[in-house]
This record gives sequence, C-alpha cells and structure tokens, in this order.
Amino acid sequence: MRSRALLALSLSLLSSPALAQKEFFFGTGEPPVFREADMDKRFLRSRVYQALTSGTSDPGCAQLVGALLTVVGESAPFLHKRDENFFVDPALLQTVNTQLSTPRFPASMFLVSMMRRVLIDKKLPAEWLQTAVALAPYYPPLDVGKLRFVADGVNPVDSFFFTLPAMLERYDVEVLKANTTAASVADAKFRDDYLDKEVGFGGLEFVDAKLEKPKKKKGRNAPPPEPPALVARLVYYLPDPTQDGLLSGLNYGKPKSRPAVTITARLKDAQYMDLATLPKGTRVLLRGRFWEYRKALKELEVRDALLFQDRDWTQNAALADPAAVAACPLAFNDLTGTAPVQPGGFGGKR
Repeated sequence: MRSRALLALSLSLLSSPALAQKEFFFGTGEPPVFREADMDKRFLRSRVYQALTSGTSDPGCAQLVGALLTVVGESAPFLHKRDENFFVDPALLQTVNTQLSTPRFPASMFLVSMMRRVLIDKKLPAEWLQTAVALAPYYPPLDVGKLRFVADGVNPVDSFFFTLPAMLERYDVEVLKANTTAASVADAKFRDDYLDKEVGFGGLEFVDAKLEKPKKKKGRNAPPPEPPALVARLVYYLPDPTQDGLLSGLNYGKPKSRPAVTITARLKDAQYMDLATLPKGTRVLLRGRFWEYRKALKELEVRDALLFQDRDWTQNAALADPAAVAACPLAFNDLTGTAPVQPGGFGGKR
C-alpha cells in the first residue's frame, strides 16, 4: 500500500512540474506561527540572553556575542514565509560550528534560540540592537544596518529558496523549453506564478544610483507619471561555462562581454545603509518586490527595494578566536545541560 502511495505521488509531481516547483519554492499553506516553548523560556534565563540584553565587559564574551549577532543579522533579510526554517550562509554556519562551538557550548542551538526569539516577538529585541551598536566599533564584521532592519519588524520574503539563479533555471525550463502545446501561454503563466513576490537576491554588483523622474506616457488617457524616486542599477553576472577548467585564464584577442542580468531597483526612501558612500562595483544584497521582467529575464525590475552590503563569507569567515570563546564564562550550555544529543529548536508544534 505504501509503495502505491509513493508511486502516485511521483506520478502527480511528474504530471505538473511547474506546480511542484512552485510548491517547493513557496510552500502549500499559511505562514508558520511561532509560539513560545519550554526551550524558549529557558533561553530567556540563559547567560547568553543576559549578555545580549545588558552587554558584557569580557573581551572573549564580546567576540561570542558579536559573532552570534552577526549571524542573526546576515540571516535576517532572508527570513521567509514558507516554513519554520531560516537561511544561514554555509560559510558562516561552518564558522559557528568550528569557531563558536565547544564541547560544553552548542553555539548552533543558541543561534536557533535567538532566531526563534526574533520570530516569536516579530522583531529583534531593542536591547540586542543597543548591544550591537555598542559592540560595532570594536567588532568590524557586525552589520548594524541589517539588525536595524529586523529590529523595525520581521518583514519576510516569500521564500529564501526563490533565488535569482533558481528563477532563471525555472524560466529556462518552463518558458524557453516549453513544448508547442504550452508555448503560447508559458510566459503568461510564469508571470502569474512568480511575479509580485517579495524576494531577496544576493551576489549582485552595484552599478550606480540616482534620482530619476519617470517619463510621461503618451496618449490622452495615459496614467500620470510616477513621482521621482531613487533608482539603483545592479547587475548579476551569469556563470560562464567557457571560463571553467585549467585554460580559463588563457584568453586571447578582444575580451568577451560577460553574460549578465541587469536589475533596475526602485528604492524605498528610507534605507539601512548610506548609499552616498557606497562605491560602484560593491557586492550588494537586494530586498524588494519582483515587479517586472523583459527580454527573456535578462532585465528585471524590483520595487520597494532595500540595499544591503553582501559580504562574500567564503573569502574570510573569521568571527571569533576559538580560545577566547572557550574561556568565556557565557559559553556554557544552560539550555539543556550537557547531554550528548541536543534537541533542535525548529520543527515542533505550531
């Protein structure tokens, strides 16, 4: 009986791949509701929570608190409505496990407790933000702008799985490679499925930003032009298969243009970083509403957009000195004791 059920599920997914992919990206139900559990109450009595709320004068503990707040800030723009999971950059997660964790301190469990506290309260506690502001001059990795963003309230994307590479891959499969029976409506269906979604796109390059006044459309019944707005121009460079391999650096003749997606982002008036000091070519993260696309997804438009610095953590993910963390009196498992198997913070009853 079980094998028949699995076979039926497989057949249903194969019969409608676009539907299956949309459910994978955005889920099938209402956004999760986070309610306080016993672990959350114990976290409120933990030493780490006290340090997050009141600060610490211990240099090693300051590294630990700064590192945990850094990971929360880096994850905040990708909090999503799809399910109870949250996104952590793989390089940062490796750092949490190697630099912050000790036999008596499961750092990932405390990170989960912090993220749950944010999601239960629907914002970063104000005291945590004050601690971050006080630490920032002495702890360079900390991005206070991202913490201010979540301190103003959790504003989730529709799904952190809905990345720019994933969207390009779905357009290739669902539209460009659609067979003759579906080709006439493939683009319209893609628009219905994926436009008007709150998205978070990382790995973009900042080209420029300036105040732009939209042109007035022609025609007696044309709508009035939109008000002037600060517009950012961004670019996402596509992987180039010809640049792979040992001979990728041996290019002769005129340099080839890199395949890319250009993005026009109509920005919100209030930003969490100083755009006036943002150099051209900086790697940025874009948060906003996916509004329109043209030229087979080679040109995108995003509205109500926010820009954040997007660090490449694969280059340098040093957050703390493991010896300093091990000596910190806060680095003690007062959530569950020292049992060899620790329960997770997500996946419980809603």
